[in-house]
Amino acid sequence: MPLFKFKVADRGGGIQEILVEGNDQNEATRRVRSRQLIPVEFLGAGDAGAGGGKLSLNPANRFDVVDFTDRLVPLLDANIPLERALGILEETSETATERELISSLRGGLHEGRKLSQLIRDRGRMFPRMYASVVEAGEESGALPQVLSQLRQYLIMTREMRSFIISSMVYPCFVLSFSLVVILVLLGVVVPKFERIQQSLGVEPNLFSRGLFTASFLVNDYWWVGLLGLTAGLGGLIYMLRKESTREALDRLLLRLPLFQRIVILSNIGRQVRTMSILMRSGVHLLDTVSIAAGTLQNTMLRNSISTLAMDLRRGERLSAALGRSPYIPPLVIRMLAVGEETGETDVMLERVADRYDNDLRQIVKKALSWFEPLVIIAMGAVVGLIVLSLFLLIMQFQGSV
Repeated sequence: MPLFKFKVADRGGGIQEILVEGNDQNEATRRVRSRQLIPVEFLGAGDAGAGGGKLSLNPANRFDVVDFTDRLVPLLDANIPLERALGILEETSETATERELISSLRGGLHEGRKLSQLIRDRGRMFPRMYASVVEAGEESGALPQVLSQLRQYLIMTREMRSFIISSMVYPCFVLSFSLVVILVLLGVVVPKFERIQQSLGVEPNLFSRGLFTASFLVNDYWWVGLLGLTAGLGGLIYMLRKESTREALDRLLLRLPLFQRIVILSNIGRQVRTMSILMRSGVHLLDTVSIAAGTLQNTMLRNSISTLAMDLRRGERLSAALGRSPYIPPLVIRMLAVGEETGETDVMLERVADRYDNDLRQIVKKALSWFEPLVIIAMGAVVGLIVLSLFLLIMQFQGSV
């Protein structure tokens, strides 16, 4: 249902901006009046909720679902009613997008709608599993406890993402700095040596010819490289939007030893942790496997369990149905089977997820420990070759004087 933005006045004369759901503007206006508010100005369609959480570089226009959950859970644990807790979050919010979103959530609660329904209507603002977990908490009457588990999951996911990003900062910096040094040498230093060589009439050696050619290309045809890079990136993005290209790339990643391990650990770890939190929250098994399958980014992995829901409807165990996939590791199947026998499936899946998160961290560390020196060696070799060529050219200059 679309959202409409209004500037309204309350009974005390206070002015505020709110988002209201409605099939059209007239219905939204009626809902504003039903809240004992006076519409002052219609500000157009609101995109904070229905629009789907568009990413923005402006911090004032961002909504952090992890921070939102982290601040909401303590209030609910203190037995503060949900509507009042959202009101406190709205008052203390630091971003306009979050204030508008929370205002629309409170408005929906005033209209008698469930929080899970309101979150599901704003699906792109929240993870896919969020609404299902909240719905399970509402039905069981344990919303604070369920949201607490969800908060831990979101925080762990963010920490893993931050770890991978921070681990890539130094290698990317080294690579970028080395490329800048090489471009400065070819674009500024080498042309000066070329002019000296021409003035002295010295015949350049093989290394010097290659160096002068590279310098000529950098100085006179840099725009060709820039256009080629832009076109290449544009073509890559266009190709990756095609399902066939993504499948081919995902299939290739699963055939490369190192990348295969990383893809398996990251995807399966995220899937089993999602299943664990959903099972613990009381979400139905069929909904659990459907939501968890959506967390798989690799299309080959996702396609390998496409019949999972159908197998479960036939009465098969989850471990047996997952065991048909050639990509699900035996550890997951065995731990899941033990959990089914002991009635602690969610606990076993959580242990597998913890194991895979730790393994992923170790693999990333090892890969970067190899990548960093390789980048330094490669860039050092290029810079060294340029310097050696310039040194040989200087020797020629001295011999010609």
